[in-house]
Amino acid sequence: MYAWVLDENAQVLLIEMPGGWNLPGGTPEPWDEGWEATLSREVAEEASITVREVIPLGYQAVRTDDGESFAQLRVVARVQEWLPAGADPDTGLVYPRVWVPLERAAGLLGWGEPGRAQAVAAARVAHDVYGFAAAAPLAQGARCASTPVMQRV
Repeated sequence: MYAWVLDENAQVLLIEMPGGWNLPGGTPEPWDEGWEATLSREVAEEASITVREVIPLGYQAVRTDDGESFAQLRVVARVQEWLPAGADPDTGLVYPRVWVPLERAAGLLGWGEPGRAQAVAAARVAHDVYGFAAAAPLAQGARCASTPVMQRV
């Protein structure tokens, strides 16, 4: 699961991890009671935030190196609270957080067409649901990818 955490200026919160930029997110733990619990835990661990107004975008099918396939949920959210920066319990690292214009995020993430389609979908939520006027150009100007890259939930 990954969260497109947005602000009123149509920027997305990225974290710098070993190997490059990423959205906050991760995988469920056995004690997580649903995807919302996984999201809350992961964004707190990686980005030191809590989120609100979470809107599921859909999921992306991912295939591991050994050929196993699974689905990763994608959501859009807003920051509810900034927590004191802390180390990720899995790595012991504190990840730098930066706000990046939404239209640049997919390129920084290196997710290709699926990333671009997700950024457009996130912009639509930012504009249509959250009322962020700054998201309008991306939400209205880059309508759809030519091939499906994400399944809606």
